[in-house]
Amino acid sequence: MSYTIRHFKDIIDHERCEAIQAKVWGEPFVVPANMTITLQRHGGVAIGAFEPGPEGEQMIGFVVGFMSPTHHAGANRGLSHHSHIAAVLPEKQGRGIGEALKRAQADAVRAQGLNLITWTYDPLEAKNARLNIGKLGCICRTYIRNAYGDMRDALNAGLPSDRFEVEWWLDRRLVDGEWRMANDRLRFSARNDQFSIEIPRNFQALKRADKEAALRCRLEMRERFEQAFAQGYAVTGFALDDAHAVYTLTRLAG
Repeated sequence: MSYTIRHFKDIIDHERCEAIQAKVWGEPFVVPANMTITLQRHGGVAIGAFEPGPEGEQMIGFVVGFMSPTHHAGANRGLSHHSHIAAVLPEKQGRGIGEALKRAQADAVRAQGLNLITWTYDPLEAKNARLNIGKLGCICRTYIRNAYGDMRDALNAGLPSDRFEVEWWLDRRLVDGEWRMANDRLRFSARNDQFSIEIPRNFQALKRADKEAALRCRLEMRERFEQAFAQGYAVTGFALDDAHAVYTLTRLAG
């Protein structure tokens, strides 16, 4: 079944967003409609994916974010868009909806005159890495320990909520084997000084099978990524197949 992508247009859309969050993370763990309404009214972006349903149009995914000051050199006007929350209903995943929502968000952010979107995700979630790094072309050089404290939803409970904060530079392009910013503020070689870090292909399955092993994995990956970022490397690629999930890290040019 086909779906459409559009901006939220009324309070009902924001309430639908609440309902999706409740299905994905559980009832107590939602950003309420009054907050997403306020964000959209004051420079934020709220976009949904919709398909026909038995009672008319139904929302099957969304992305919500807001404008934010940033320390990243090269960001237009010293501002970025921070994509705070996004989800697709589990039964609707695997159809490219998450990527379509992100690309619509990018169009909206460009229309505001900005060139950088940031967001966080769990670096051990391979499917998210495939979208964020492998498909969209984000980079990461920021590791946040226990970013959201003790999270109690089903996906995150029981482990430190470590996160990558990724950068999606909307004016980034590949030139002569190098990724470059349009203003040349950020460069790294695509050919030299690289290494890889492999993560579990299914971290949620590892958590269910052996929580202690999952914690050891979290702490080991934390150490490896923090060391790499401190030495001037950035995550620049990700590959996922039936057996492996592997990040590529590349040293940033000085």
